Amino acid sequence: MPQDESIAARTLERPIGIEARHLAPASSGWLRTSLTVVLIGGPLMAALLGWLGGGDEKIFAARGQQVSLAVETPDILRSGNWFETRVVVEPRADINDLAIAIDQPLWRGMSIDTTVPDAEKVDTLDDRFTYSFGPIKAGERFVLKIDGQIQPRGLRRLEGKVAVLDGERRLIEVPIAVTVLP
Repeated sequence: MPQDESIAARTLERPIGIEARHLAPASSGWLRTSLTVVLIGGPLMAALLGWLGGGDEKIFAARGQQVSLAVETPDILRSGNWFETRVVVEPRADINDLAIAIDQPLWRGMSIDTTVPDAEKVDTLDDRFTYSFGPIKAGERFVLKIDGQIQPRGLRRLEGKVAVLDGERRLIEVPIAVTVLP
């Protein structure tokens, strides 16, 4: 039995150089816990609130005498992510040749994969993409769905206008700004 007591006594001994202060809990433990909550919880909360992209679409709208225009698109996007934009046109008068014009700077660094419905004609004149769809009657609702992807680049802000034209005549336009996060 005396041997058992010496083994127990040896296991309770501290290694050389380790003192009682080394085994006591740190007095700044609350600071580490607080920093951990802030550094992990902060970005998680920002993501849940949509501050880092992926939130609800924003509606950019304008109403004129002849037509109403609404563009539903995210105003914060993440590089490499897919996005959907809907352009809704509601004319109050007949339009002989409905055209949707989108400024090229708004789509810089993006690839547009699909547009539904397909346009009858597409032009890239005057630093804008113009999609022509033919005649539309007053009271009809026209919806253009655009699917695209942001190409990876650094933080940037894209700005431009989306306009409704009757042939070459501008009926209404709405300015749009999109923030792209890395």
